[in-house]
Amino acid sequence: NGYKAPSCHGGDAAWYDDDIVVTLVPKFKIKEGMRDNYMELLPKFIELVKANEEKTCVHYGFVGPTEDDFVICREGYVSAEGVLVHLDNVGDVLNQALEYADIVDLMVQGPAAELEKLKEPLADFGPAYYPLAEGSLRNKRGW
Repeated sequence: NGYKAPSCHGGDAAWYDDDIVVTLVPKFKIKEGMRDNYMELLPKFIELVKANEEKTCVHYGFVGPTEDDFVICREGYVSAEGVLVHLDNVGDVLNQALEYADIVDLMVQGPAAELEKLKEPLADFGPAYYPLAEGSLRNKRGW
């Protein structure tokens, strides 16, 4: 009678690969009275990513704003180089956004070797680096 979860195992082939994604999680605090100005820029980020990052972006989007005006960007890339391609791609819009909001927290997550490649280019943002734990995995399924 109870619920039986479907099997996650597709025979002999594992359903997962090692996780190699480099994830950025910037948290923005919108400045007082600047919510509309900031929010109008979010579609510009997304359009630039869609137009220029097909080979490097795994996922990209925003959550928020919260009632107290925080917005988080959820973004994943195939490598450290993908992160740098992204920053170059959206740099002008990011500079505009920073007129209306501050980055109050930045987490960078991924394989340790990839994080090392980002420490110098991201130094001005003061991020916290989180290396992936051994055995981290990612679903092979093409979403």
